[in-house]
Amino acid sequence: MPNLVVVGSQWGDEGKGKVVDHLAQTANLVVRYQGGPNAGHTVCFKGKRVILHQIPSGILTRGVKCVIGCGCVIDPYILQAELAALHKIRVSIGRRLVIDRRAHMILPYHRMLDQLRDGQAGKHRIGTTGRGIGPAYQDKIARVGIRAADLLSEEVFKGKLKRNVAATNFTLMERFRADPISFKSLAKEYWQVTRPLAKMIGDGSAIVEEKLSSGSRVLFEGAQGVHLDIDFGSYPYVTASSTGIWGVSPGVGISPLWLEQVVGVAKAYLTRVGMGPFPTELKGQDSEELRELGREYGATTGRPRRCGWFDAGLLRASVRYNRMRAFIITKLDVLDTLKELKICTGYSLNHRTVSEFDPVYAEELQPQYITMPGWRQPTGSCRRYRKLPLAARRYLRKIEELTGCPIAMVSVGKDRDQMIEMKPGVLNWLKSA
Repeated sequence: MPNLVVVGSQWGDEGKGKVVDHLAQTANLVVRYQGGPNAGHTVCFKGKRVILHQIPSGILTRGVKCVIGCGCVIDPYILQAELAALHKIRVSIGRRLVIDRRAHMILPYHRMLDQLRDGQAGKHRIGTTGRGIGPAYQDKIARVGIRAADLLSEEVFKGKLKRNVAATNFTLMERFRADPISFKSLAKEYWQVTRPLAKMIGDGSAIVEEKLSSGSRVLFEGAQGVHLDIDFGSYPYVTASSTGIWGVSPGVGISPLWLEQVVGVAKAYLTRVGMGPFPTELKGQDSEELRELGREYGATTGRPRRCGWFDAGLLRASVRYNRMRAFIITKLDVLDTLKELKICTGYSLNHRTVSEFDPVYAEELQPQYITMPGWRQPTGSCRRYRKLPLAARRYLRKIEELTGCPIAMVSVGKDRDQMIEMKPGVLNWLKSA
């Protein structure tokens, strides 16, 4: 049976939550392999808007087991709020959610450091979510992090926390002139808030390996997007983890030889949150119009997203990095009322043409556009590719042509059933469902 890696092909916010929720209807296991509560995967469930920051989007499908992999960083306060929200809409969790014991924990001081560093960076500000992601990964790499397994022993937890609080207080007082943290109050509060989660901690790697070995259908859910990757993104305006297919193996604890296919999720236009280069960004009224049409406000922070035209060069790079088999295009319906659309086909750089987005020279890339007519018809009720307006079909085919990658499915709305199969045969996951 197949497995499939779902990756964001742009700068995040592509609609991965809806896509994974849709694909998970035929899954046995869904695994998050990187990131933390900086993600905001939005799913429409029984008419209600559900935002999942850390829990895999497959949790809304009855009977599907979910794993938060060792490549993730976990904020127990936010995770508890997610679990409470799911309980409120009568989603039964039971034993369906496992937190890998190797996953690192986000502490309140990580959030403090994140906000202080970015707040004092001035013109060099990254524009982080302020949720402590970077500092938590920094502790992981420095080998001083607190892992989920440490929450199974109060003595071990307090020993590591005491050391970290002492180091953090030095930084807070000396560098930021901020008040120190009380070890005793933090130790007591954090231990108590993590008690309900302790029963979910297990060996996620072994669970995934067993499912793969038995032929189960496994989805790997990425967060953020390829161009926010710590290595391949527009550094330093990136996240702190590995967002592409290369993040799955270390982020789950399985051999990369298990992985079969990668599908990239991409909006029919482009958005970005925070700072960093954005060659096709719209300005002024045009940006505002697209933002309002797409309701482009961050699911995690509420910040308005920067909006722009579809960038084929950006996706060419995503295809090459990940060897993507297909795309799933989302939010096509947002473009329904526009008279004309532009697609970036490549860039000018120092009087030469560049076909692929290059993060090293991203600030200097000048987009080259083609203009296509809009369809000016509603697409939200379409359920078959041939029912889409001709201009919409031509727009999608042009994306395929420019990126060199087929489109398997198209989303035309927020609901689970607002999905159109375009070329489902290119993905083993859809062929064998």
